[in-house]
Amino acid sequence: MIKSLLRPFRLYLTQAWLSYNGRLAITSPFGYLASKLGFPFFLMLFFIFMGKFVGFTNPLYIVIGNVLLIPASSSMFGVTNAIGDERGWGTLSYILGSPAPRMPVFMGRAFFYILDGFVTAIIGFVIAVGIFHLDLSRINFAMLVLCIFLVAITSSGLGFLFGSISLVSRDGWIYLNTFLSALYILVGVNFPVESLPPVLQKVAFGLPLTRGILAARMALQGAGWSIIRQLVAGEVLVGAIYILAGFLCFRLIEKRSMASGTLDAM
Repeated sequence: MIKSLLRPFRLYLTQAWLSYNGRLAITSPFGYLASKLGFPFFLMLFFIFMGKFVGFTNPLYIVIGNVLLIPASSSMFGVTNAIGDERGWGTLSYILGSPAPRMPVFMGRAFFYILDGFVTAIIGFVIAVGIFHLDLSRINFAMLVLCIFLVAITSSGLGFLFGSISLVSRDGWIYLNTFLSALYILVGVNFPVESLPPVLQKVAFGLPLTRGILAARMALQGAGWSIIRQLVAGEVLVGAIYILAGFLCFRLIEKRSMASGTLDAM
């Protein structure tokens, strides 16, 4: 009885470790940090200078938003690649042919990428504090950590969705990059969501990250659980919907491919 209950959990952790270690085992510490923090840092500088050019006088808003997007991009890219690369490496047929339940095998792809994005975001905050002299006097650290971890989890739903798409399309990577670029506009990273047209505001609040980033900004101003709990609950709900959508998309693609025999074909 106990073994049967622990089996999905064991499969989840095993798949998580094999997927993460298989992609990053050969990466040096310098290459790892450069890939995680280099691009976000220079992109953040780009938006800061662009904001100054158009008269945006609050560069710290951009700094905080870009740091908060680090765990999201890590989860999205990591999970998408972890799923899509199975097809490219020719190992997808072995996974689909195994008797293991699909849920822990599929969901296990996200575990270490979530932790990776969370840790990288914390490092990013430490660097931002040193470079941009962020005011830490009012921060609610517990709520901020909760929001960063939550953003890393909910954004993995987008990774599951794009990862499933990449199983049947060679352009999955292009779709993901385009979508990530849109997130810099839609979810309140570089300017408030309220600045968007009403239609795009509705789109923004239908995505993961928007409520989580807003809650994290409030935690930076000292907000407690009673103030941000509705935003956190909304972020959990939206993230769960995207994670479920990604899994259902994967199952649909798998079932259709069993009939056509094309899923593992390049």
